[in-house]
Amino acid sequence: MPPPISHWFAKQTDLSHKRILLSAGAALTGIALMGLASQFTLSGGDLPFMVASMGAAAVLLFVVPSSRLSTPWAFAGGHVVSALIGVSFAKWVPNVALATAGAVAGAILAMHYLRCLHPPGGAAALMAVLGGNSIQSLGYQYVLTPVLLNVVILLGVALVYWRLAGINQHYDNEPGNNSLDHNWQRSDEEWLAAAAPFDPDDLVQAVAEMDTFIDINQHDLHEIYSRALQRAHTHDFGDVLCKEVMSSPVKAVQFGTELEEAWALFERYNIRGLPVVDSFQRVIGIVTVSDFVHMASDDSLPLPHTDNMAERLALLRQPTPGFESDKPEVVGQIMTSPAISVRADERIADKIPLFNEHHIHHMPVVDEKRKLVGMLTREDIMAARTSLCRP
Repeated sequence: MPPPISHWFAKQTDLSHKRILLSAGAALTGIALMGLASQFTLSGGDLPFMVASMGAAAVLLFVVPSSRLSTPWAFAGGHVVSALIGVSFAKWVPNVALATAGAVAGAILAMHYLRCLHPPGGAAALMAVLGGNSIQSLGYQYVLTPVLLNVVILLGVALVYWRLAGINQHYDNEPGNNSLDHNWQRSDEEWLAAAAPFDPDDLVQAVAEMDTFIDINQHDLHEIYSRALQRAHTHDFGDVLCKEVMSSPVKAVQFGTELEEAWALFERYNIRGLPVVDSFQRVIGIVTVSDFVHMASDDSLPLPHTDNMAERLALLRQPTPGFESDKPEVVGQIMTSPAISVRADERIADKIPLFNEHHIHHMPVVDEKRKLVGMLTREDIMAARTSLCRP
């Protein structure tokens, strides 16, 4: 049974009307400038001043700039390499049918292996063969004028448009250079940490097994996943505020609190982080077990040599007699400042991503005067979600 007619008109884009108009306006500007500049630059009545494939390229550059098919190298390299191959087949293969087939196939092979796959490049190769005497008489000059000239002008307009429109391009060229390594790791808190339930290598292998060209990079996948997860957080927590989930009252220390005293609080209350406050209870930083470990791992500290971390932590916490010391003695010397904090009256759903973005486990909760009123941890959020989602 054939699909209903409505499927023929399926939605192709999720762009806003503003972005659609901007992309069309940018294409208008780019093609117009390219045409005008080429007319003034090139001479000869039979000399083509514009390559037809630039129209297709404009769709990619201005409508889907985040595509791997729209990178500057894909656009420029795809056109120039394909034009070069097209001219070669036009010159050395007398049979037009064979020349056109070879030009397009050769362009595809070259663009694949040179990592500049750009669909309009195939048209540039084809035009070199079928463009008639006005193009064939140019020979390899066709690669420079009009192809390269068109590429330079349109790419210049595209770069300006991307900059003004705030369009950021992210490309992951090497499987081993994975920007998601720190975001997509298996853990017991995958839901909270915005982590997918698989490793980055699993994703790479899954795509490879499909053996097809997928026009989306790993940054795009992460962005989609993060946005979907944010919607899930909003669905789970709704308008629940931080003050409804935080732990309170909370233990805190001051800048001058000795390291041994802070560590004793960690052990006594089975916690891993303490907010650091001033005399007015305003949060000025946070000290965590990780801060202690990081400092104890510093080989530049004048600590007796030992590879045992427990011993190094003990030596770090041990007060130094006298009034001078070459190692940290108080919390303020090893704390993280400023601390990532949240307001008590803010929605918890909006603040969950901060844990993963900043790789933290604790966030002090403050009032409108930045005074400490509680602490928000991953465990607090997980417990609240379990309670809210319970049938």
